[in-house]
Amino acid sequence: MDGVVATQASGSIESYVAEQVTYWIAQDVQNAELTLDGMGLSPVEVSISMQGNEAQVSFRTDELHARDAIEKAAEQLKDSLQRQGVVLTGMSVGTSHSGEASGHGGGRPRQEGRQASIAVQVPVLADSPARPKIPQGRALDLFV
Repeated sequence: MDGVVATQASGSIESYVAEQVTYWIAQDVQNAELTLDGMGLSPVEVSISMQGNEAQVSFRTDELHARDAIEKAAEQLKDSLQRQGVVLTGMSVGTSHSGEASGHGGGRPRQEGRQASIAVQVPVLADSPARPKIPQGRALDLFV
């Protein structure tokens, strides 16, 4: 695997994820894992499974307000992916520890084919509860 370091450009996280998914499709990556920090006390784990130009996305976090925000942003993610030529065929939102998820197309993606894993720090949400300071670096490691 080759390591690639990239920086998250300003803009919405939905647009960033959509661009990243498009890149992974071009590189024939079929499964990807992201960890998003900055949406609460615990990170948001994101699993993406791709087949052709179709993507299934699973979000897992123990933060109730983060799960609510993700569910409310589902249509924005779908639109962002669509602008990149990717069809969102399934999205689920659940807790990190239970493995249960709501939505259609849930469950963890199968673990075969080329894979990528990155960690992203997202900007603080205006309505987020108080939490400890998190470093504000925006570095991103991408392994393809």
